[in-house]
Amino acid sequence: MSSPTRQSNIKPHPLQYGKVWLFFMYYWLIFGISTYVGQFLPLAWRQPLSIALLILILLTMIVQRARFSGPIMSHIYTIVSGLLSYATFTVALQDLGPSIFFKNVLLAIVGFVIFGCIGFFLIKDASNLGKYLFVVLIALIVASLVGWFIHNPIYHTLISLVGLLLFLLYTLYDFNRMKRGAYSPREMGFNLFLNLFRIIRYVLNLARYARR
Repeated sequence: MSSPTRQSNIKPHPLQYGKVWLFFMYYWLIFGISTYVGQFLPLAWRQPLSIALLILILLTMIVQRARFSGPIMSHIYTIVSGLLSYATFTVALQDLGPSIFFKNVLLAIVGFVIFGCIGFFLIKDASNLGKYLFVVLIALIVASLVGWFIHNPIYHTLISLVGLLLFLLYTLYDFNRMKRGAYSPREMGFNLFLNLFRIIRYVLNLARYARR
């Protein structure tokens, strides 16, 4: 994610908002195609690919001191996440059943919209929130890497709870940046895609843990 101070000279404009949502749909389109292709991904590739993606994201964030929303990393993340999500969504659909699965997806979308409206309409300036969210995001990625080697339901439930709250707050923060004009359309489109995708994933994870 580009630094808000770097983007502070950009003025809000309705056409810019339209571009944001075009990029948002663009990343969902790439994700959807990748998810379809993911059914052909060999099972043995999934865990190494997941770990490699997390490590790459972590290194990128440490070097750039910003979220991983550059053109290259955003496409890598979207494609790899799509490839891995076919199995994840299939398992969640089997565990929860179609009705509960889609109700939880809808719940995640509603949460995304509510926090987005709070950030855009109710909060004047949430720029100070960014540095705290960034630190929590790094900690969450490290905890997720450790989680590959810890098979403890309570640990993974806590990660999902923290992750859900983090990306709801990132949604608030990013919508507030849109209001203040502190963004570029492509970067913001990816950030909003990422926020909604992670909110859906964590809501589904929590729903699955609750049924066990």
